[in-house]
Amino acid sequence: MKKGITVLLCLSIMAVAVFAGCGKKAEPAVEEEENQVGMGNPWVDITQEDAVKLCTRLFKAPEGAKEQVWSKNENLGDPKKNLGPLVQLRFVLDDMEFTARAQQGAAEGDDISGIYAEWTAGPDDVTLANWGGGNMSGKTYRSISDGEYTDLITWYDI
Repeated sequence: MKKGITVLLCLSIMAVAVFAGCGKKAEPAVEEEENQVGMGNPWVDITQEDAVKLCTRLFKAPEGAKEQVWSKNENLGDPKKNLGPLVQLRFVLDDMEFTARAQQGAAEGDDISGIYAEWTAGPDDVTLANWGGGNMSGKTYRSISDGEYTDLITWYDI
């Protein structure tokens, strides 16, 4: 039985107006920090070599990508269902932040993006020129809201 890999790439950009502001951000009081209790971060930083071991036919960062950070989330996998941990690569390219994710064993329709947006455009069918010998079909989505937009592309690698 072949196991597919669901892969996605998303891009989120904020308008410059969002960054405009006056004054300095107030530092939280020490008491506040001591009283806050939260859940641990389920994402664990890993090496690219570790990522390749978790997900066959894993994507690579594009040429020129900077600030590359690979990580995994074991909580989003399920070995009983042959579902591997969620693997992601965060990077910066052309001054824009990207996140790419893959999950071994995910079903074709699974949404592994972690983006809870209302898509204003899409899904639109595309063919990826740099994956699967130029024959890999995918879908694109776009969400536009309050001066920022998020783009998502998904494909299923059989």
